[in-house]
Amino acid sequence: MKNKNKNILFFLTLSLTAIIACSTGTDEEKFNSSGCGSSVEIANGMLTITSDNATREYYLKLPEGYDSKTAYPLVIGLHGTGGDYTKYTENDYYNLQGAVGEEAILVYPNALLNASDVAQWVYYSDLSFFDDLYEELESNICFDTRKVFAAGHSSGGGFSHFLGCKRGNILRAIGPVAGSLVDSRDCIGQVAVIQIHGSKDTMVPPAEGMKSRDYWIGINSCSSEASETTQGADPYCVEYAGCDADFPVQYCLHDLEDPTLSYPGHAWPDFAGDAIWNFFKSLPPAEQSSVTGTGDVPEMVPGKISFKIKFPSDFVGTPEILAVALYPPDTVDPEISPTYYLATDIPLGDYKFGEVTEYNDIDIDLTGVEFGDYMLSVVIYVEGGSYPIPTTGKDYTGLLNITIDSDIIIVETPLELVFCSCC
Repeated sequence: MKNKNKNILFFLTLSLTAIIACSTGTDEEKFNSSGCGSSVEIANGMLTITSDNATREYYLKLPEGYDSKTAYPLVIGLHGTGGDYTKYTENDYYNLQGAVGEEAILVYPNALLNASDVAQWVYYSDLSFFDDLYEELESNICFDTRKVFAAGHSSGGGFSHFLGCKRGNILRAIGPVAGSLVDSRDCIGQVAVIQIHGSKDTMVPPAEGMKSRDYWIGINSCSSEASETTQGADPYCVEYAGCDADFPVQYCLHDLEDPTLSYPGHAWPDFAGDAIWNFFKSLPPAEQSSVTGTGDVPEMVPGKISFKIKFPSDFVGTPEILAVALYPPDTVDPEISPTYYLATDIPLGDYKFGEVTEYNDIDIDLTGVEFGDYMLSVVIYVEGGSYPIPTTGKDYTGLLNITIDSDIIIVETPLELVFCSCC
């Protein structure tokens, strides 16, 4: 009987060990992309996919000695307006590739040319491109789905903010540089954030950067108290205390400028590549979910605006989005981001070309807005234009100097729409 019991115990021990080993393997596999173990021949270089009936390009940079059975981190780099993937591959400006080295798979998508032949991210339509690209990558290369990151500069930084909101169930973290979050509605899941912004940025004002930072601080349950911050991935960076487990937030406000640029303070700073990658790789693997962060985002300062728009009789195209923002007074043909976004998606209503349409009691966000003089901007984004940066000769804008002395803004003079010539 003793031998029989020993045999039974030995058998149970082996069985339990096998079950544990099998379970561990299954758990690990579910965090790896389906491309792990793929026999598809993949090489570095420019690749294409079809998304929304358009041919889209992306550059793939695999680690040296890439092994299709090894789940690598995946980093997606998003260029700024007018740029392309070479800003990353040449590593002389966006110095992310040099920082990452052979530690991760790097992917650099190209934006499409807009109506002005300028490469420009169009956030809503490019969201489907991101989805298609992710599906393509997941099917063909081996990466850890718990370590998927996005970084970008300028409009690419804004797009990485946007992806962090809309695809927090896929991305582990984001690293936006000189960009802002223009739409925080209907966010999904959580992301860790390292955000880099210039204190002298006149293209995307620091106020917009801080507003974006405050969203991530709030949604990730961090303390906003400056006295509780610690140094982050670079001496320019601070990390906020008390964030939800696995979802830290760092903010890197710098005063560096590039004198060769039209907007020197809008540059990608030298420390950005190392700071972003050091932050990304410091994060433990975390299973993403569709559950929004547990924190409370800062409450907006509510207000109302009533205004009128004169639609030209020769309006070209189909209006899709109406946005309202504020610039410094006397701004002409603004080519920079607004000082404040008031509302980014106002229902267009029953407009008629050649007539004045009234928009009354529209809810707006007056966070950070002080009473005083401003240039009110309305933008009509048309089908085939680009959002949030309007396309010259395609989208329409109207400008009017106003004075704000209340949280209820009433503008009697109709804003005349003309083709945007700001981009």
